[in-house]
Amino acid sequence: MTFAIAKLSSEPISQGASTNFIGYNRLGRIVHATTTVTEITPVAIPANSGAPRYRAVNVDAITVDTSLSSQCGSGVLVAADGSVQALWLTYLGERSPVSNRDEEYHLGLATPTLLPVISQIQQGVLPKLRLLPVEFRAIKLLQARDMGVSDEWIRKVTEANKTHHQLFMVSNRTFERKEQPGALLEGDIVLSLNGKVITRVSELDVMYSQEVIEAVVVRVKQKMTIQVHTSAADDVETDHAVSFCGAVLQRPHHAVRQQISKLHSEVYVSARTRGSPSYQYGLAPTNFITHVNDKPTHDLQAFLAAVENIPDNTYFRLRACTFDCVPWVITMKKNEHYFPTMEWIKDASDPSGWRRKTYEHGKVFDGETVDGINAATGEDADMGEEDILPA
Repeated sequence: MTFAIAKLSSEPISQGASTNFIGYNRLGRIVHATTTVTEITPVAIPANSGAPRYRAVNVDAITVDTSLSSQCGSGVLVAADGSVQALWLTYLGERSPVSNRDEEYHLGLATPTLLPVISQIQQGVLPKLRLLPVEFRAIKLLQARDMGVSDEWIRKVTEANKTHHQLFMVSNRTFERKEQPGALLEGDIVLSLNGKVITRVSELDVMYSQEVIEAVVVRVKQKMTIQVHTSAADDVETDHAVSFCGAVLQRPHHAVRQQISKLHSEVYVSARTRGSPSYQYGLAPTNFITHVNDKPTHDLQAFLAAVENIPDNTYFRLRACTFDCVPWVITMKKNEHYFPTMEWIKDASDPSGWRRKTYEHGKVFDGETVDGINAATGEDADMGEEDILPA
């Protein structure tokens, strides 16, 4: 048997094009159909109301004219010459309140978007991608005109994209919170980036390699040019966590920032251990801790400074805020023997990839706890919903 390396197409697949769908269905079988691309459109995966979890944003989704596409969670779209035009993927959606099951969307992702990253990996370079910290949604030209886009720009859009006459509006800001002069704001309509008219999601890919992008936008019916700063993709990764009284605390991960309008603090409860003080006193996943004994805790370092000197078996007070912005106060008793305070720091030099510190009796120890026992994990962890996970 001979195997060959699949070639990824560098040419964007187009609506109406013939293609070969090869998928892997629920029965574990490979299926095939010659089909046609029915639509290439910006996808808006609904947010999950029960708990924040990652969802795909700013993606052009491909659909095809075959019933096999809805039966396959993975696969490829292949051109007549054997090149792979798109990957067929499963996108996680919202949890249905009726069936209590996760909705899944089976859609295609064009390969040209992947090629710049793949080529860097092939050259042995670790990609350092950057992102525009916003979520876009497509709007029609009629709506864009009502919001202040001039007829001149309407003409440019229709010339740039013959099949989809659309522009992109900022619908949500994610992990950018500072009011920088060049920040994109909710309601901004993006006309061009670095001089190129933006009518397709794939044209936003310029953000991956640029620290600053020149953007022409319409804001409150006024056209303006701003210098937009991108954010490093590493900033959305979790590299620091704290286990305190059975609760796992971290910076709000990307899914949280996608879904919430205001970050109450950067001390976010992502999980808790059953039987722990956090479980007993009701500190739940998706809560934000804002104060410890009336001391502000805007980040994990401030939180550790506030709790490390609280004596064992002593009551203390936490001020917290729920995900839907309801403040409340918790009185909790510290238990260092069974639930010591531990800090986890991502460290590539450590064999496990994470370095651990343990806080006991006002002292800090490297590695495992001295007096207490390690907090339970795995089956003993309670995350409210099974999908409340650190990013």
